[in-house]
Amino acid sequence: MTGFKIKFNGIDRLYDEYSWRLSRRAKQVWSSGNVLQGQYLEQFEKALAKKYKRKYAVAVGSATDGLYFALRCANVTLNDTVICPALSYIATSGAIKRIGCNIDFIDTDKNGNIDVLKISNMSLPRALVYVNLFGNVAEYETIKKICDKRGIILIEDAAQSQGAKYKKQLSGTLGDLSIFSFDPMKNMPSFGGGGAVLTDNNEYYKTIRSLRRHGLDSNFDYGYNSLLADDHANQLLFLLSKFDKLQKLRKKVYERYQKNLPQFTFVGMDNPHQSSFHKLVILIEKRDELKKWLEAEGIETKIHYSKTLNPNGTYPMADSFCKKSLSLPIYPFLKTHEIDLICKKIKEFYNV
Repeated sequence: MTGFKIKFNGIDRLYDEYSWRLSRRAKQVWSSGNVLQGQYLEQFEKALAKKYKRKYAVAVGSATDGLYFALRCANVTLNDTVICPALSYIATSGAIKRIGCNIDFIDTDKNGNIDVLKISNMSLPRALVYVNLFGNVAEYETIKKICDKRGIILIEDAAQSQGAKYKKQLSGTLGDLSIFSFDPMKNMPSFGGGGAVLTDNNEYYKTIRSLRRHGLDSNFDYGYNSLLADDHANQLLFLLSKFDKLQKLRKKVYERYQKNLPQFTFVGMDNPHQSSFHKLVILIEKRDELKKWLEAEGIETKIHYSKTLNPNGTYPMADSFCKKSLSLPIYPFLKTHEIDLICKKIKEFYNV
């Protein structure tokens, strides 16, 4: 089935809502002739750093590149080890593998995030990459204490958690280096992708700025072509101004699901923390059958994530997520009657 009455991703509706504003901002760049490294890229970086109260923000071609650049800042080498959660999108471990070093995977907690109780028992790594999976922040204070005590560089993979909070601290501030994603699936999407690295360290800032542009203006022998185009930067600058409003709409969608489906287990955050509501994930039996049922009804869903790292039960919580998790549509302009229909069909399938 190729067409869905209710699609999983709503970036088309985001464009419909702000179409003339977004188009105008793209045209401003195109008509100027400065489509790379222009004024809007710099404006966006400054605005992003200010919003998240970081000294520096460097926009890059993708969050995957951002993670890799963060590891380069940490001086991770082939002989080092990096800690990484066992459950995440492949880009997290893929960025580490690009370095070529060893990875110590750690199982997840009930929210799908890294199990902090297992970190202290690991051999001393060079860096720790943790992921705020589905938009739910990990147990930051405990992780931070461990890293400070052991001299470990802390890297926050915040690709899914822009807008989330650990107590009163915004995601994007919870690492020596923090990485956002502007992939079209994310809470603040670029119409073409992109990412950013946030930090308070001037040396890290200069390193990333150099790496994203072939290693120029530095002592590096080489770098990468990982610039965010100015038209995307100018559109993101606008979306940043609307971000808090869009997050409130996203939260209302989440709350409507919860109200309609009290019998089901949602992956979420306990107070005083706040999710970014990037994904709406339920943990259910007969997951694959439900997915097919909803697809037949014209409702698109996703599985995040389906593959386990070890089939022998080394990561039992991660394995459980892979077998039971189903992501339902959640985006700011999802209509109330659409949410109600999705919930109705789920309850019909389980006869509740």
